[in-house]
Amino acid sequence: MPEIWLGYGTTNVVLDIKQENLNQILQSPKILSDEYLNDFLANIKFSKNTLFVPLSSSKFVLKIISIIIELFNSKPQFEFSIGTYPEIFSLIKNFFSNSIKHFFQFDPLDLINQIKQYDQVVFISRLSYDPVFGFSGTPTILIRNSSNNLMHQIFSSFDFEFPKPGTINEPLKIAMEWCNKLDIYSIDLISCASGIININYTNADSFKESFSTLNSRSTYNVGENKSIIVSSGYEYENHMTLTNSLNFLWNVLPVLKKNGSAVLLSENNKGIGEGALKMFIEGRLDKNKIKKNYINGAEHLFFLDFLKNHYNLGIVSSLPFYYTHKKLGFVTFNNIKEVLVTFMSTYGKNSKILVCPEPDVTLLQK
Repeated sequence: MPEIWLGYGTTNVVLDIKQENLNQILQSPKILSDEYLNDFLANIKFSKNTLFVPLSSSKFVLKIISIIIELFNSKPQFEFSIGTYPEIFSLIKNFFSNSIKHFFQFDPLDLINQIKQYDQVVFISRLSYDPVFGFSGTPTILIRNSSNNLMHQIFSSFDFEFPKPGTINEPLKIAMEWCNKLDIYSIDLISCASGIININYTNADSFKESFSTLNSRSTYNVGENKSIIVSSGYEYENHMTLTNSLNFLWNVLPVLKKNGSAVLLSENNKGIGEGALKMFIEGRLDKNKIKKNYINGAEHLFFLDFLKNHYNLGIVSSLPFYYTHKKLGFVTFNNIKEVLVTFMSTYGKNSKILVCPEPDVTLLQK
């Protein structure tokens, strides 16, 4: 019996599944050495007044920041600052304690004005797949957080019947065109549980290249599947809220057979998350009125409306049953063993189950 560990909040849980019931476990590719990462960053020409903007609290983004701090400490004539969004500010600050002299958080909607005072602005992002934009990276994270008008435009015209991970679609093109006007640079990481797979230093003209690299390094042909168990990955930020986690469930559905079952493993110890999901659960949101007025996480409500009529969608989470089942319509499970028992009784003791440990950086195809 293979021993498979899946991310669940700050820890991992074991999946005890027989080899004959396992359709596929996706393996991690070769990672870059620390020496390579140090040399790569040392060869970038940073200005004497550089602002770094991490867009993720991923442990590998933190690793890159650590290397950058060492580089700048060896050049006393150079100064750097680090600024980021409020939701990840404390996570990054706590990690580095007092080792960063100039460290602050942005007003998200005023970010563009706040970065103008610096000679050079370098964003740091961890690339992943996104069911709306196709990909998540610097352009899409910025537009989600700092451009309400464009998010309203994208949301009002998007077809929410089916997720579209791994595609260069119209929302992504809008995001890249918007970033092209800002003259910004980005350190783009592709990482898995064991380390960093790829690193690029890009400007607005070459974001598409980074997304194409992710696609080429993480696409797997797995056929159609009756049942899927999907973790939210090994990064803690993926598990914090349900609003964060649901993207990863949507990302695997293109390979699920109609009327098949997919169960998301996500702790969500920070709750539902601020935005549309929480407002809907609390009875403060009319879904019919938000199509032209985007609220964070609103896409999940539209995906749910369509997808739960075609698939059996479940979840293992610390969230109350009232939220996940009564309000959102998920089948709820107490633990992963209960999921396996249900799948075997539904599809037969010899049925195959697809296990996807890292759906944030895995593109599944039929």
